[in-house]
Amino acid sequence: MAKTNGSTGPFSFFEWMVARRYLGATRSGKGVSLISIIAFAGIMLAVATLIIVMSVMQGFRAKLLEQMLGLNGHIFVQMTNETAANDDLIAKIANIEGVLDAAPLVQAPAYATTPGGGEVALVRGMRGDDLRGLTEITGPENIRSGTFETFGEGRNGGNQIAVGVRLAASLGVEAGDGVTLTTNGGSETAFGRIPVRSKTYIVGAVFDVDNHQYDSTIIFMPFEQSKLFFQGSGGSEQIEIRVGDPDEFQRYLPAINGVIEGRNTTDWTRIIGPYFDALQIERNVMRLILMLIVAVAALNIITGLVMLVKDKTGDIAVLRTMGATQGAVMRIFFLSGALIGILGTAFGVILGALFVTYIDPIEQFLSAMVGQDLFKAEIYFFQNIPAELQMGEVVTIASWALFMSFISTILPAWRAARLDPVEALRYE
Repeated sequence: MAKTNGSTGPFSFFEWMVARRYLGATRSGKGVSLISIIAFAGIMLAVATLIIVMSVMQGFRAKLLEQMLGLNGHIFVQMTNETAANDDLIAKIANIEGVLDAAPLVQAPAYATTPGGGEVALVRGMRGDDLRGLTEITGPENIRSGTFETFGEGRNGGNQIAVGVRLAASLGVEAGDGVTLTTNGGSETAFGRIPVRSKTYIVGAVFDVDNHQYDSTIIFMPFEQSKLFFQGSGGSEQIEIRVGDPDEFQRYLPAINGVIEGRNTTDWTRIIGPYFDALQIERNVMRLILMLIVAVAALNIITGLVMLVKDKTGDIAVLRTMGATQGAVMRIFFLSGALIGILGTAFGVILGALFVTYIDPIEQFLSAMVGQDLFKAEIYFFQNIPAELQMGEVVTIASWALFMSFISTILPAWRAARLDPVEALRYE
């Protein structure tokens, strides 16, 4: 045993072998292996849960942000007492470096009715070419019926509109059917202001962007037609600007402000930014809570090692009398606990990654088992659970689990190294 004391270095094969054997059940300590299994399972499930929750929250935020920024503009120029169809101003904005597109927009609420029912809708008036340029809406995979090819054609933009798939289902219409839109005011006449304005339009296309809120509320109307329909009814006219990097929209503002001649601007962060800030805060708090759960799971290692030290008191005394140093004994029990943490973390990462990869089939299976939809699009906006596995997040979680596992092993291992072999052998 002299090799243990001298020629064999720290964390040698001998120490690893003894540590591994001590994790198994013995004739006098049958509960030790059970506690080790419980500690292993606790760490594995805690790590997997943290990976799954963080991946889903990140996927939800990323997909929602991608959709919102893809379906809506990034900077808006408010046009007060003037039309947004200012071709010269739009051309100047579009020529600014980094600006992808600038287009006039009318936006106002309306009540849509059909023989099948009625729904409140948000009408967005856009030019045909501008709308067809939004492939997130008009792409072949987004069209459920009809076509956008004839959108905006005809006198004053024509009378074709495009309706979200869920709104169309609520109204009971398809492409080619009529929808009556009603707004709460109209233009001035010789007899006063018209209290309401109503007109029937033909559904030219039904689109699906995989966002429940958007698909259930939005109607696209030709820009010229929307100006006539909402004249005097409070519809807002603005120029919608899309830039190359929405997250860095501030660097485009000086150039834009230089050509809009004092008109007011707003940006996407003022409209939907607070919502994403709330999501980020919720994600950070959830990460903290689940990391505490990982820490609690890792602390179970202490219980297993304390019982292991009590069960192996005689073995510790024999090792010490045969030449094992206090450091060797401490490393043996440290390795015993560390093995639980390492294996638990590794299997937790694998389990979490597999769950995130196959989260849609798992959700469908669980929904079928309980007999109801567990991920309702009406609540969560999306038809499928968005999940995005980030390597940086996984590394952080695994590092935290390993750190807590190693910390949890130090005190029991130190106490094992401090045992007096004479006192230990006295009761053997």
